[in-house]
Amino acid sequence: MKNSNGVNVVRNMNPENGLVIQQLVVRPIVRQSQDIGKWRAALQYAEAINGNRVQLYDLYEELMLDGFLKSLIRKRILAVTKCELMFVDKAGKEIPEMQELLKKKIIRDLRKEVMLHKFWGISVVELLKNTDFKIYSIPRKHIKPKAGRIVYEQNGVDGIDYRNPPISNYVFEVGKYNDLGLLLEAAPYVIYKRGGFGDWAQYAEIFGMPFRKGKYNGYDQVARQQLETALEKMGGAGFAAIPNETDIEFIENKSTAGSTDLYDKLRKACNEELAITILGQTETTTKTAGSLGGNDDTHEATEDEINMDDRQEELSIFNELIKPILRNLGYPVDNGDFIHKKDDEKLTIKDKVDVFIKLKKDYGLPMDDDHVYEETGIPKPTDYAAQKLAANKPIVDSNEPTAPPANKGAANKPKKPNEPNLSLEEPLFNLWDKMRMSLADFFDQAPKG
Repeated sequence: MKNSNGVNVVRNMNPENGLVIQQLVVRPIVRQSQDIGKWRAALQYAEAINGNRVQLYDLYEELMLDGFLKSLIRKRILAVTKCELMFVDKAGKEIPEMQELLKKKIIRDLRKEVMLHKFWGISVVELLKNTDFKIYSIPRKHIKPKAGRIVYEQNGVDGIDYRNPPISNYVFEVGKYNDLGLLLEAAPYVIYKRGGFGDWAQYAEIFGMPFRKGKYNGYDQVARQQLETALEKMGGAGFAAIPNETDIEFIENKSTAGSTDLYDKLRKACNEELAITILGQTETTTKTAGSLGGNDDTHEATEDEINMDDRQEELSIFNELIKPILRNLGYPVDNGDFIHKKDDEKLTIKDKVDVFIKLKKDYGLPMDDDHVYEETGIPKPTDYAAQKLAANKPIVDSNEPTAPPANKGAANKPKKPNEPNLSLEEPLFNLWDKMRMSLADFFDQAPKG
């Protein structure tokens, strides 16, 4: 085979190595410092008529060294992959051969690769089955989405048309041809944060270490060299060696007093914008000072909606794009569909305490104290029976009439029709009622991520 330049290209068609990826000449990532100018230039190259995403994807690889960004992406992917994937027939019964396949790690890797298209803009994956099921993610720098081609050289034009048979029988594509992914929007915040950290480190080096001054006889150059050598060996702090006849003055810039706080605010602002870009909100990952619980609930609901949409999209991809390829590979998928296993909704301990209190106070529903202790995790006292008896035992003196209740007239007050009956379990729930806020705070979930 010859390429467009007339050069012979030899391909090793070994199915064990993937029929497509083995034909590519994969180049290493170009690692370099990034700035906004390079980001804009890479974006312009990618959006050109004959777009080239090589520079942009090299920039993306550099961005993925940011730990906070990587954790956000991992969190969003985990929200999908933690839902168990199943394959059932029309009657809703699992197909054993497919369930055996779905338990393998390779399927989890496939699900992650499918989700990555949201961040990179596109994923093209090859599925093969020889001795075992295998997947191969095509290097994105070799994908030309507008042309529907996988090029042999990342900057070349010759390649494989993956949208047409026979390649399309075992290769599928996820993403739109003009989508550059969420990493495009996240890039400026990572770049600004990285630059801010560099300035912050320089600030700490300059103002966080004492400056040293040494003097020598202005005519003794040997003494000057010895003084500079001594100052250098004393550590990395700044120093100056000056003649005895001169002086040096340091004028402090008063505006630098709050610089360290400014750098920290920049870092936090960039992280918040990254969380909004990737997760759609901030409160379940970064806690905003002074935020209220209701605000947390709103942000969590927003994230849940995004995660639900991601899960529905995954099912669409598996049923519409991956299932036909699995059929070509011999798997029994004709009479079934991929679904997510439904998990029973699990209440937090805070939610359970709220439910118990509401049912008891508003509806007077009798409850088993042992069940409440078990569900909330509150340790049951060893002398529980004695405490319960003491709490409910009336104080009566045989020689004196029964003491009136603290609230006069309350004992003879007629009971309202819907008034709850608080008798045996009343002391326990009165205690919870008084401690409700502290219990809720104590058992509240930690921020996710």
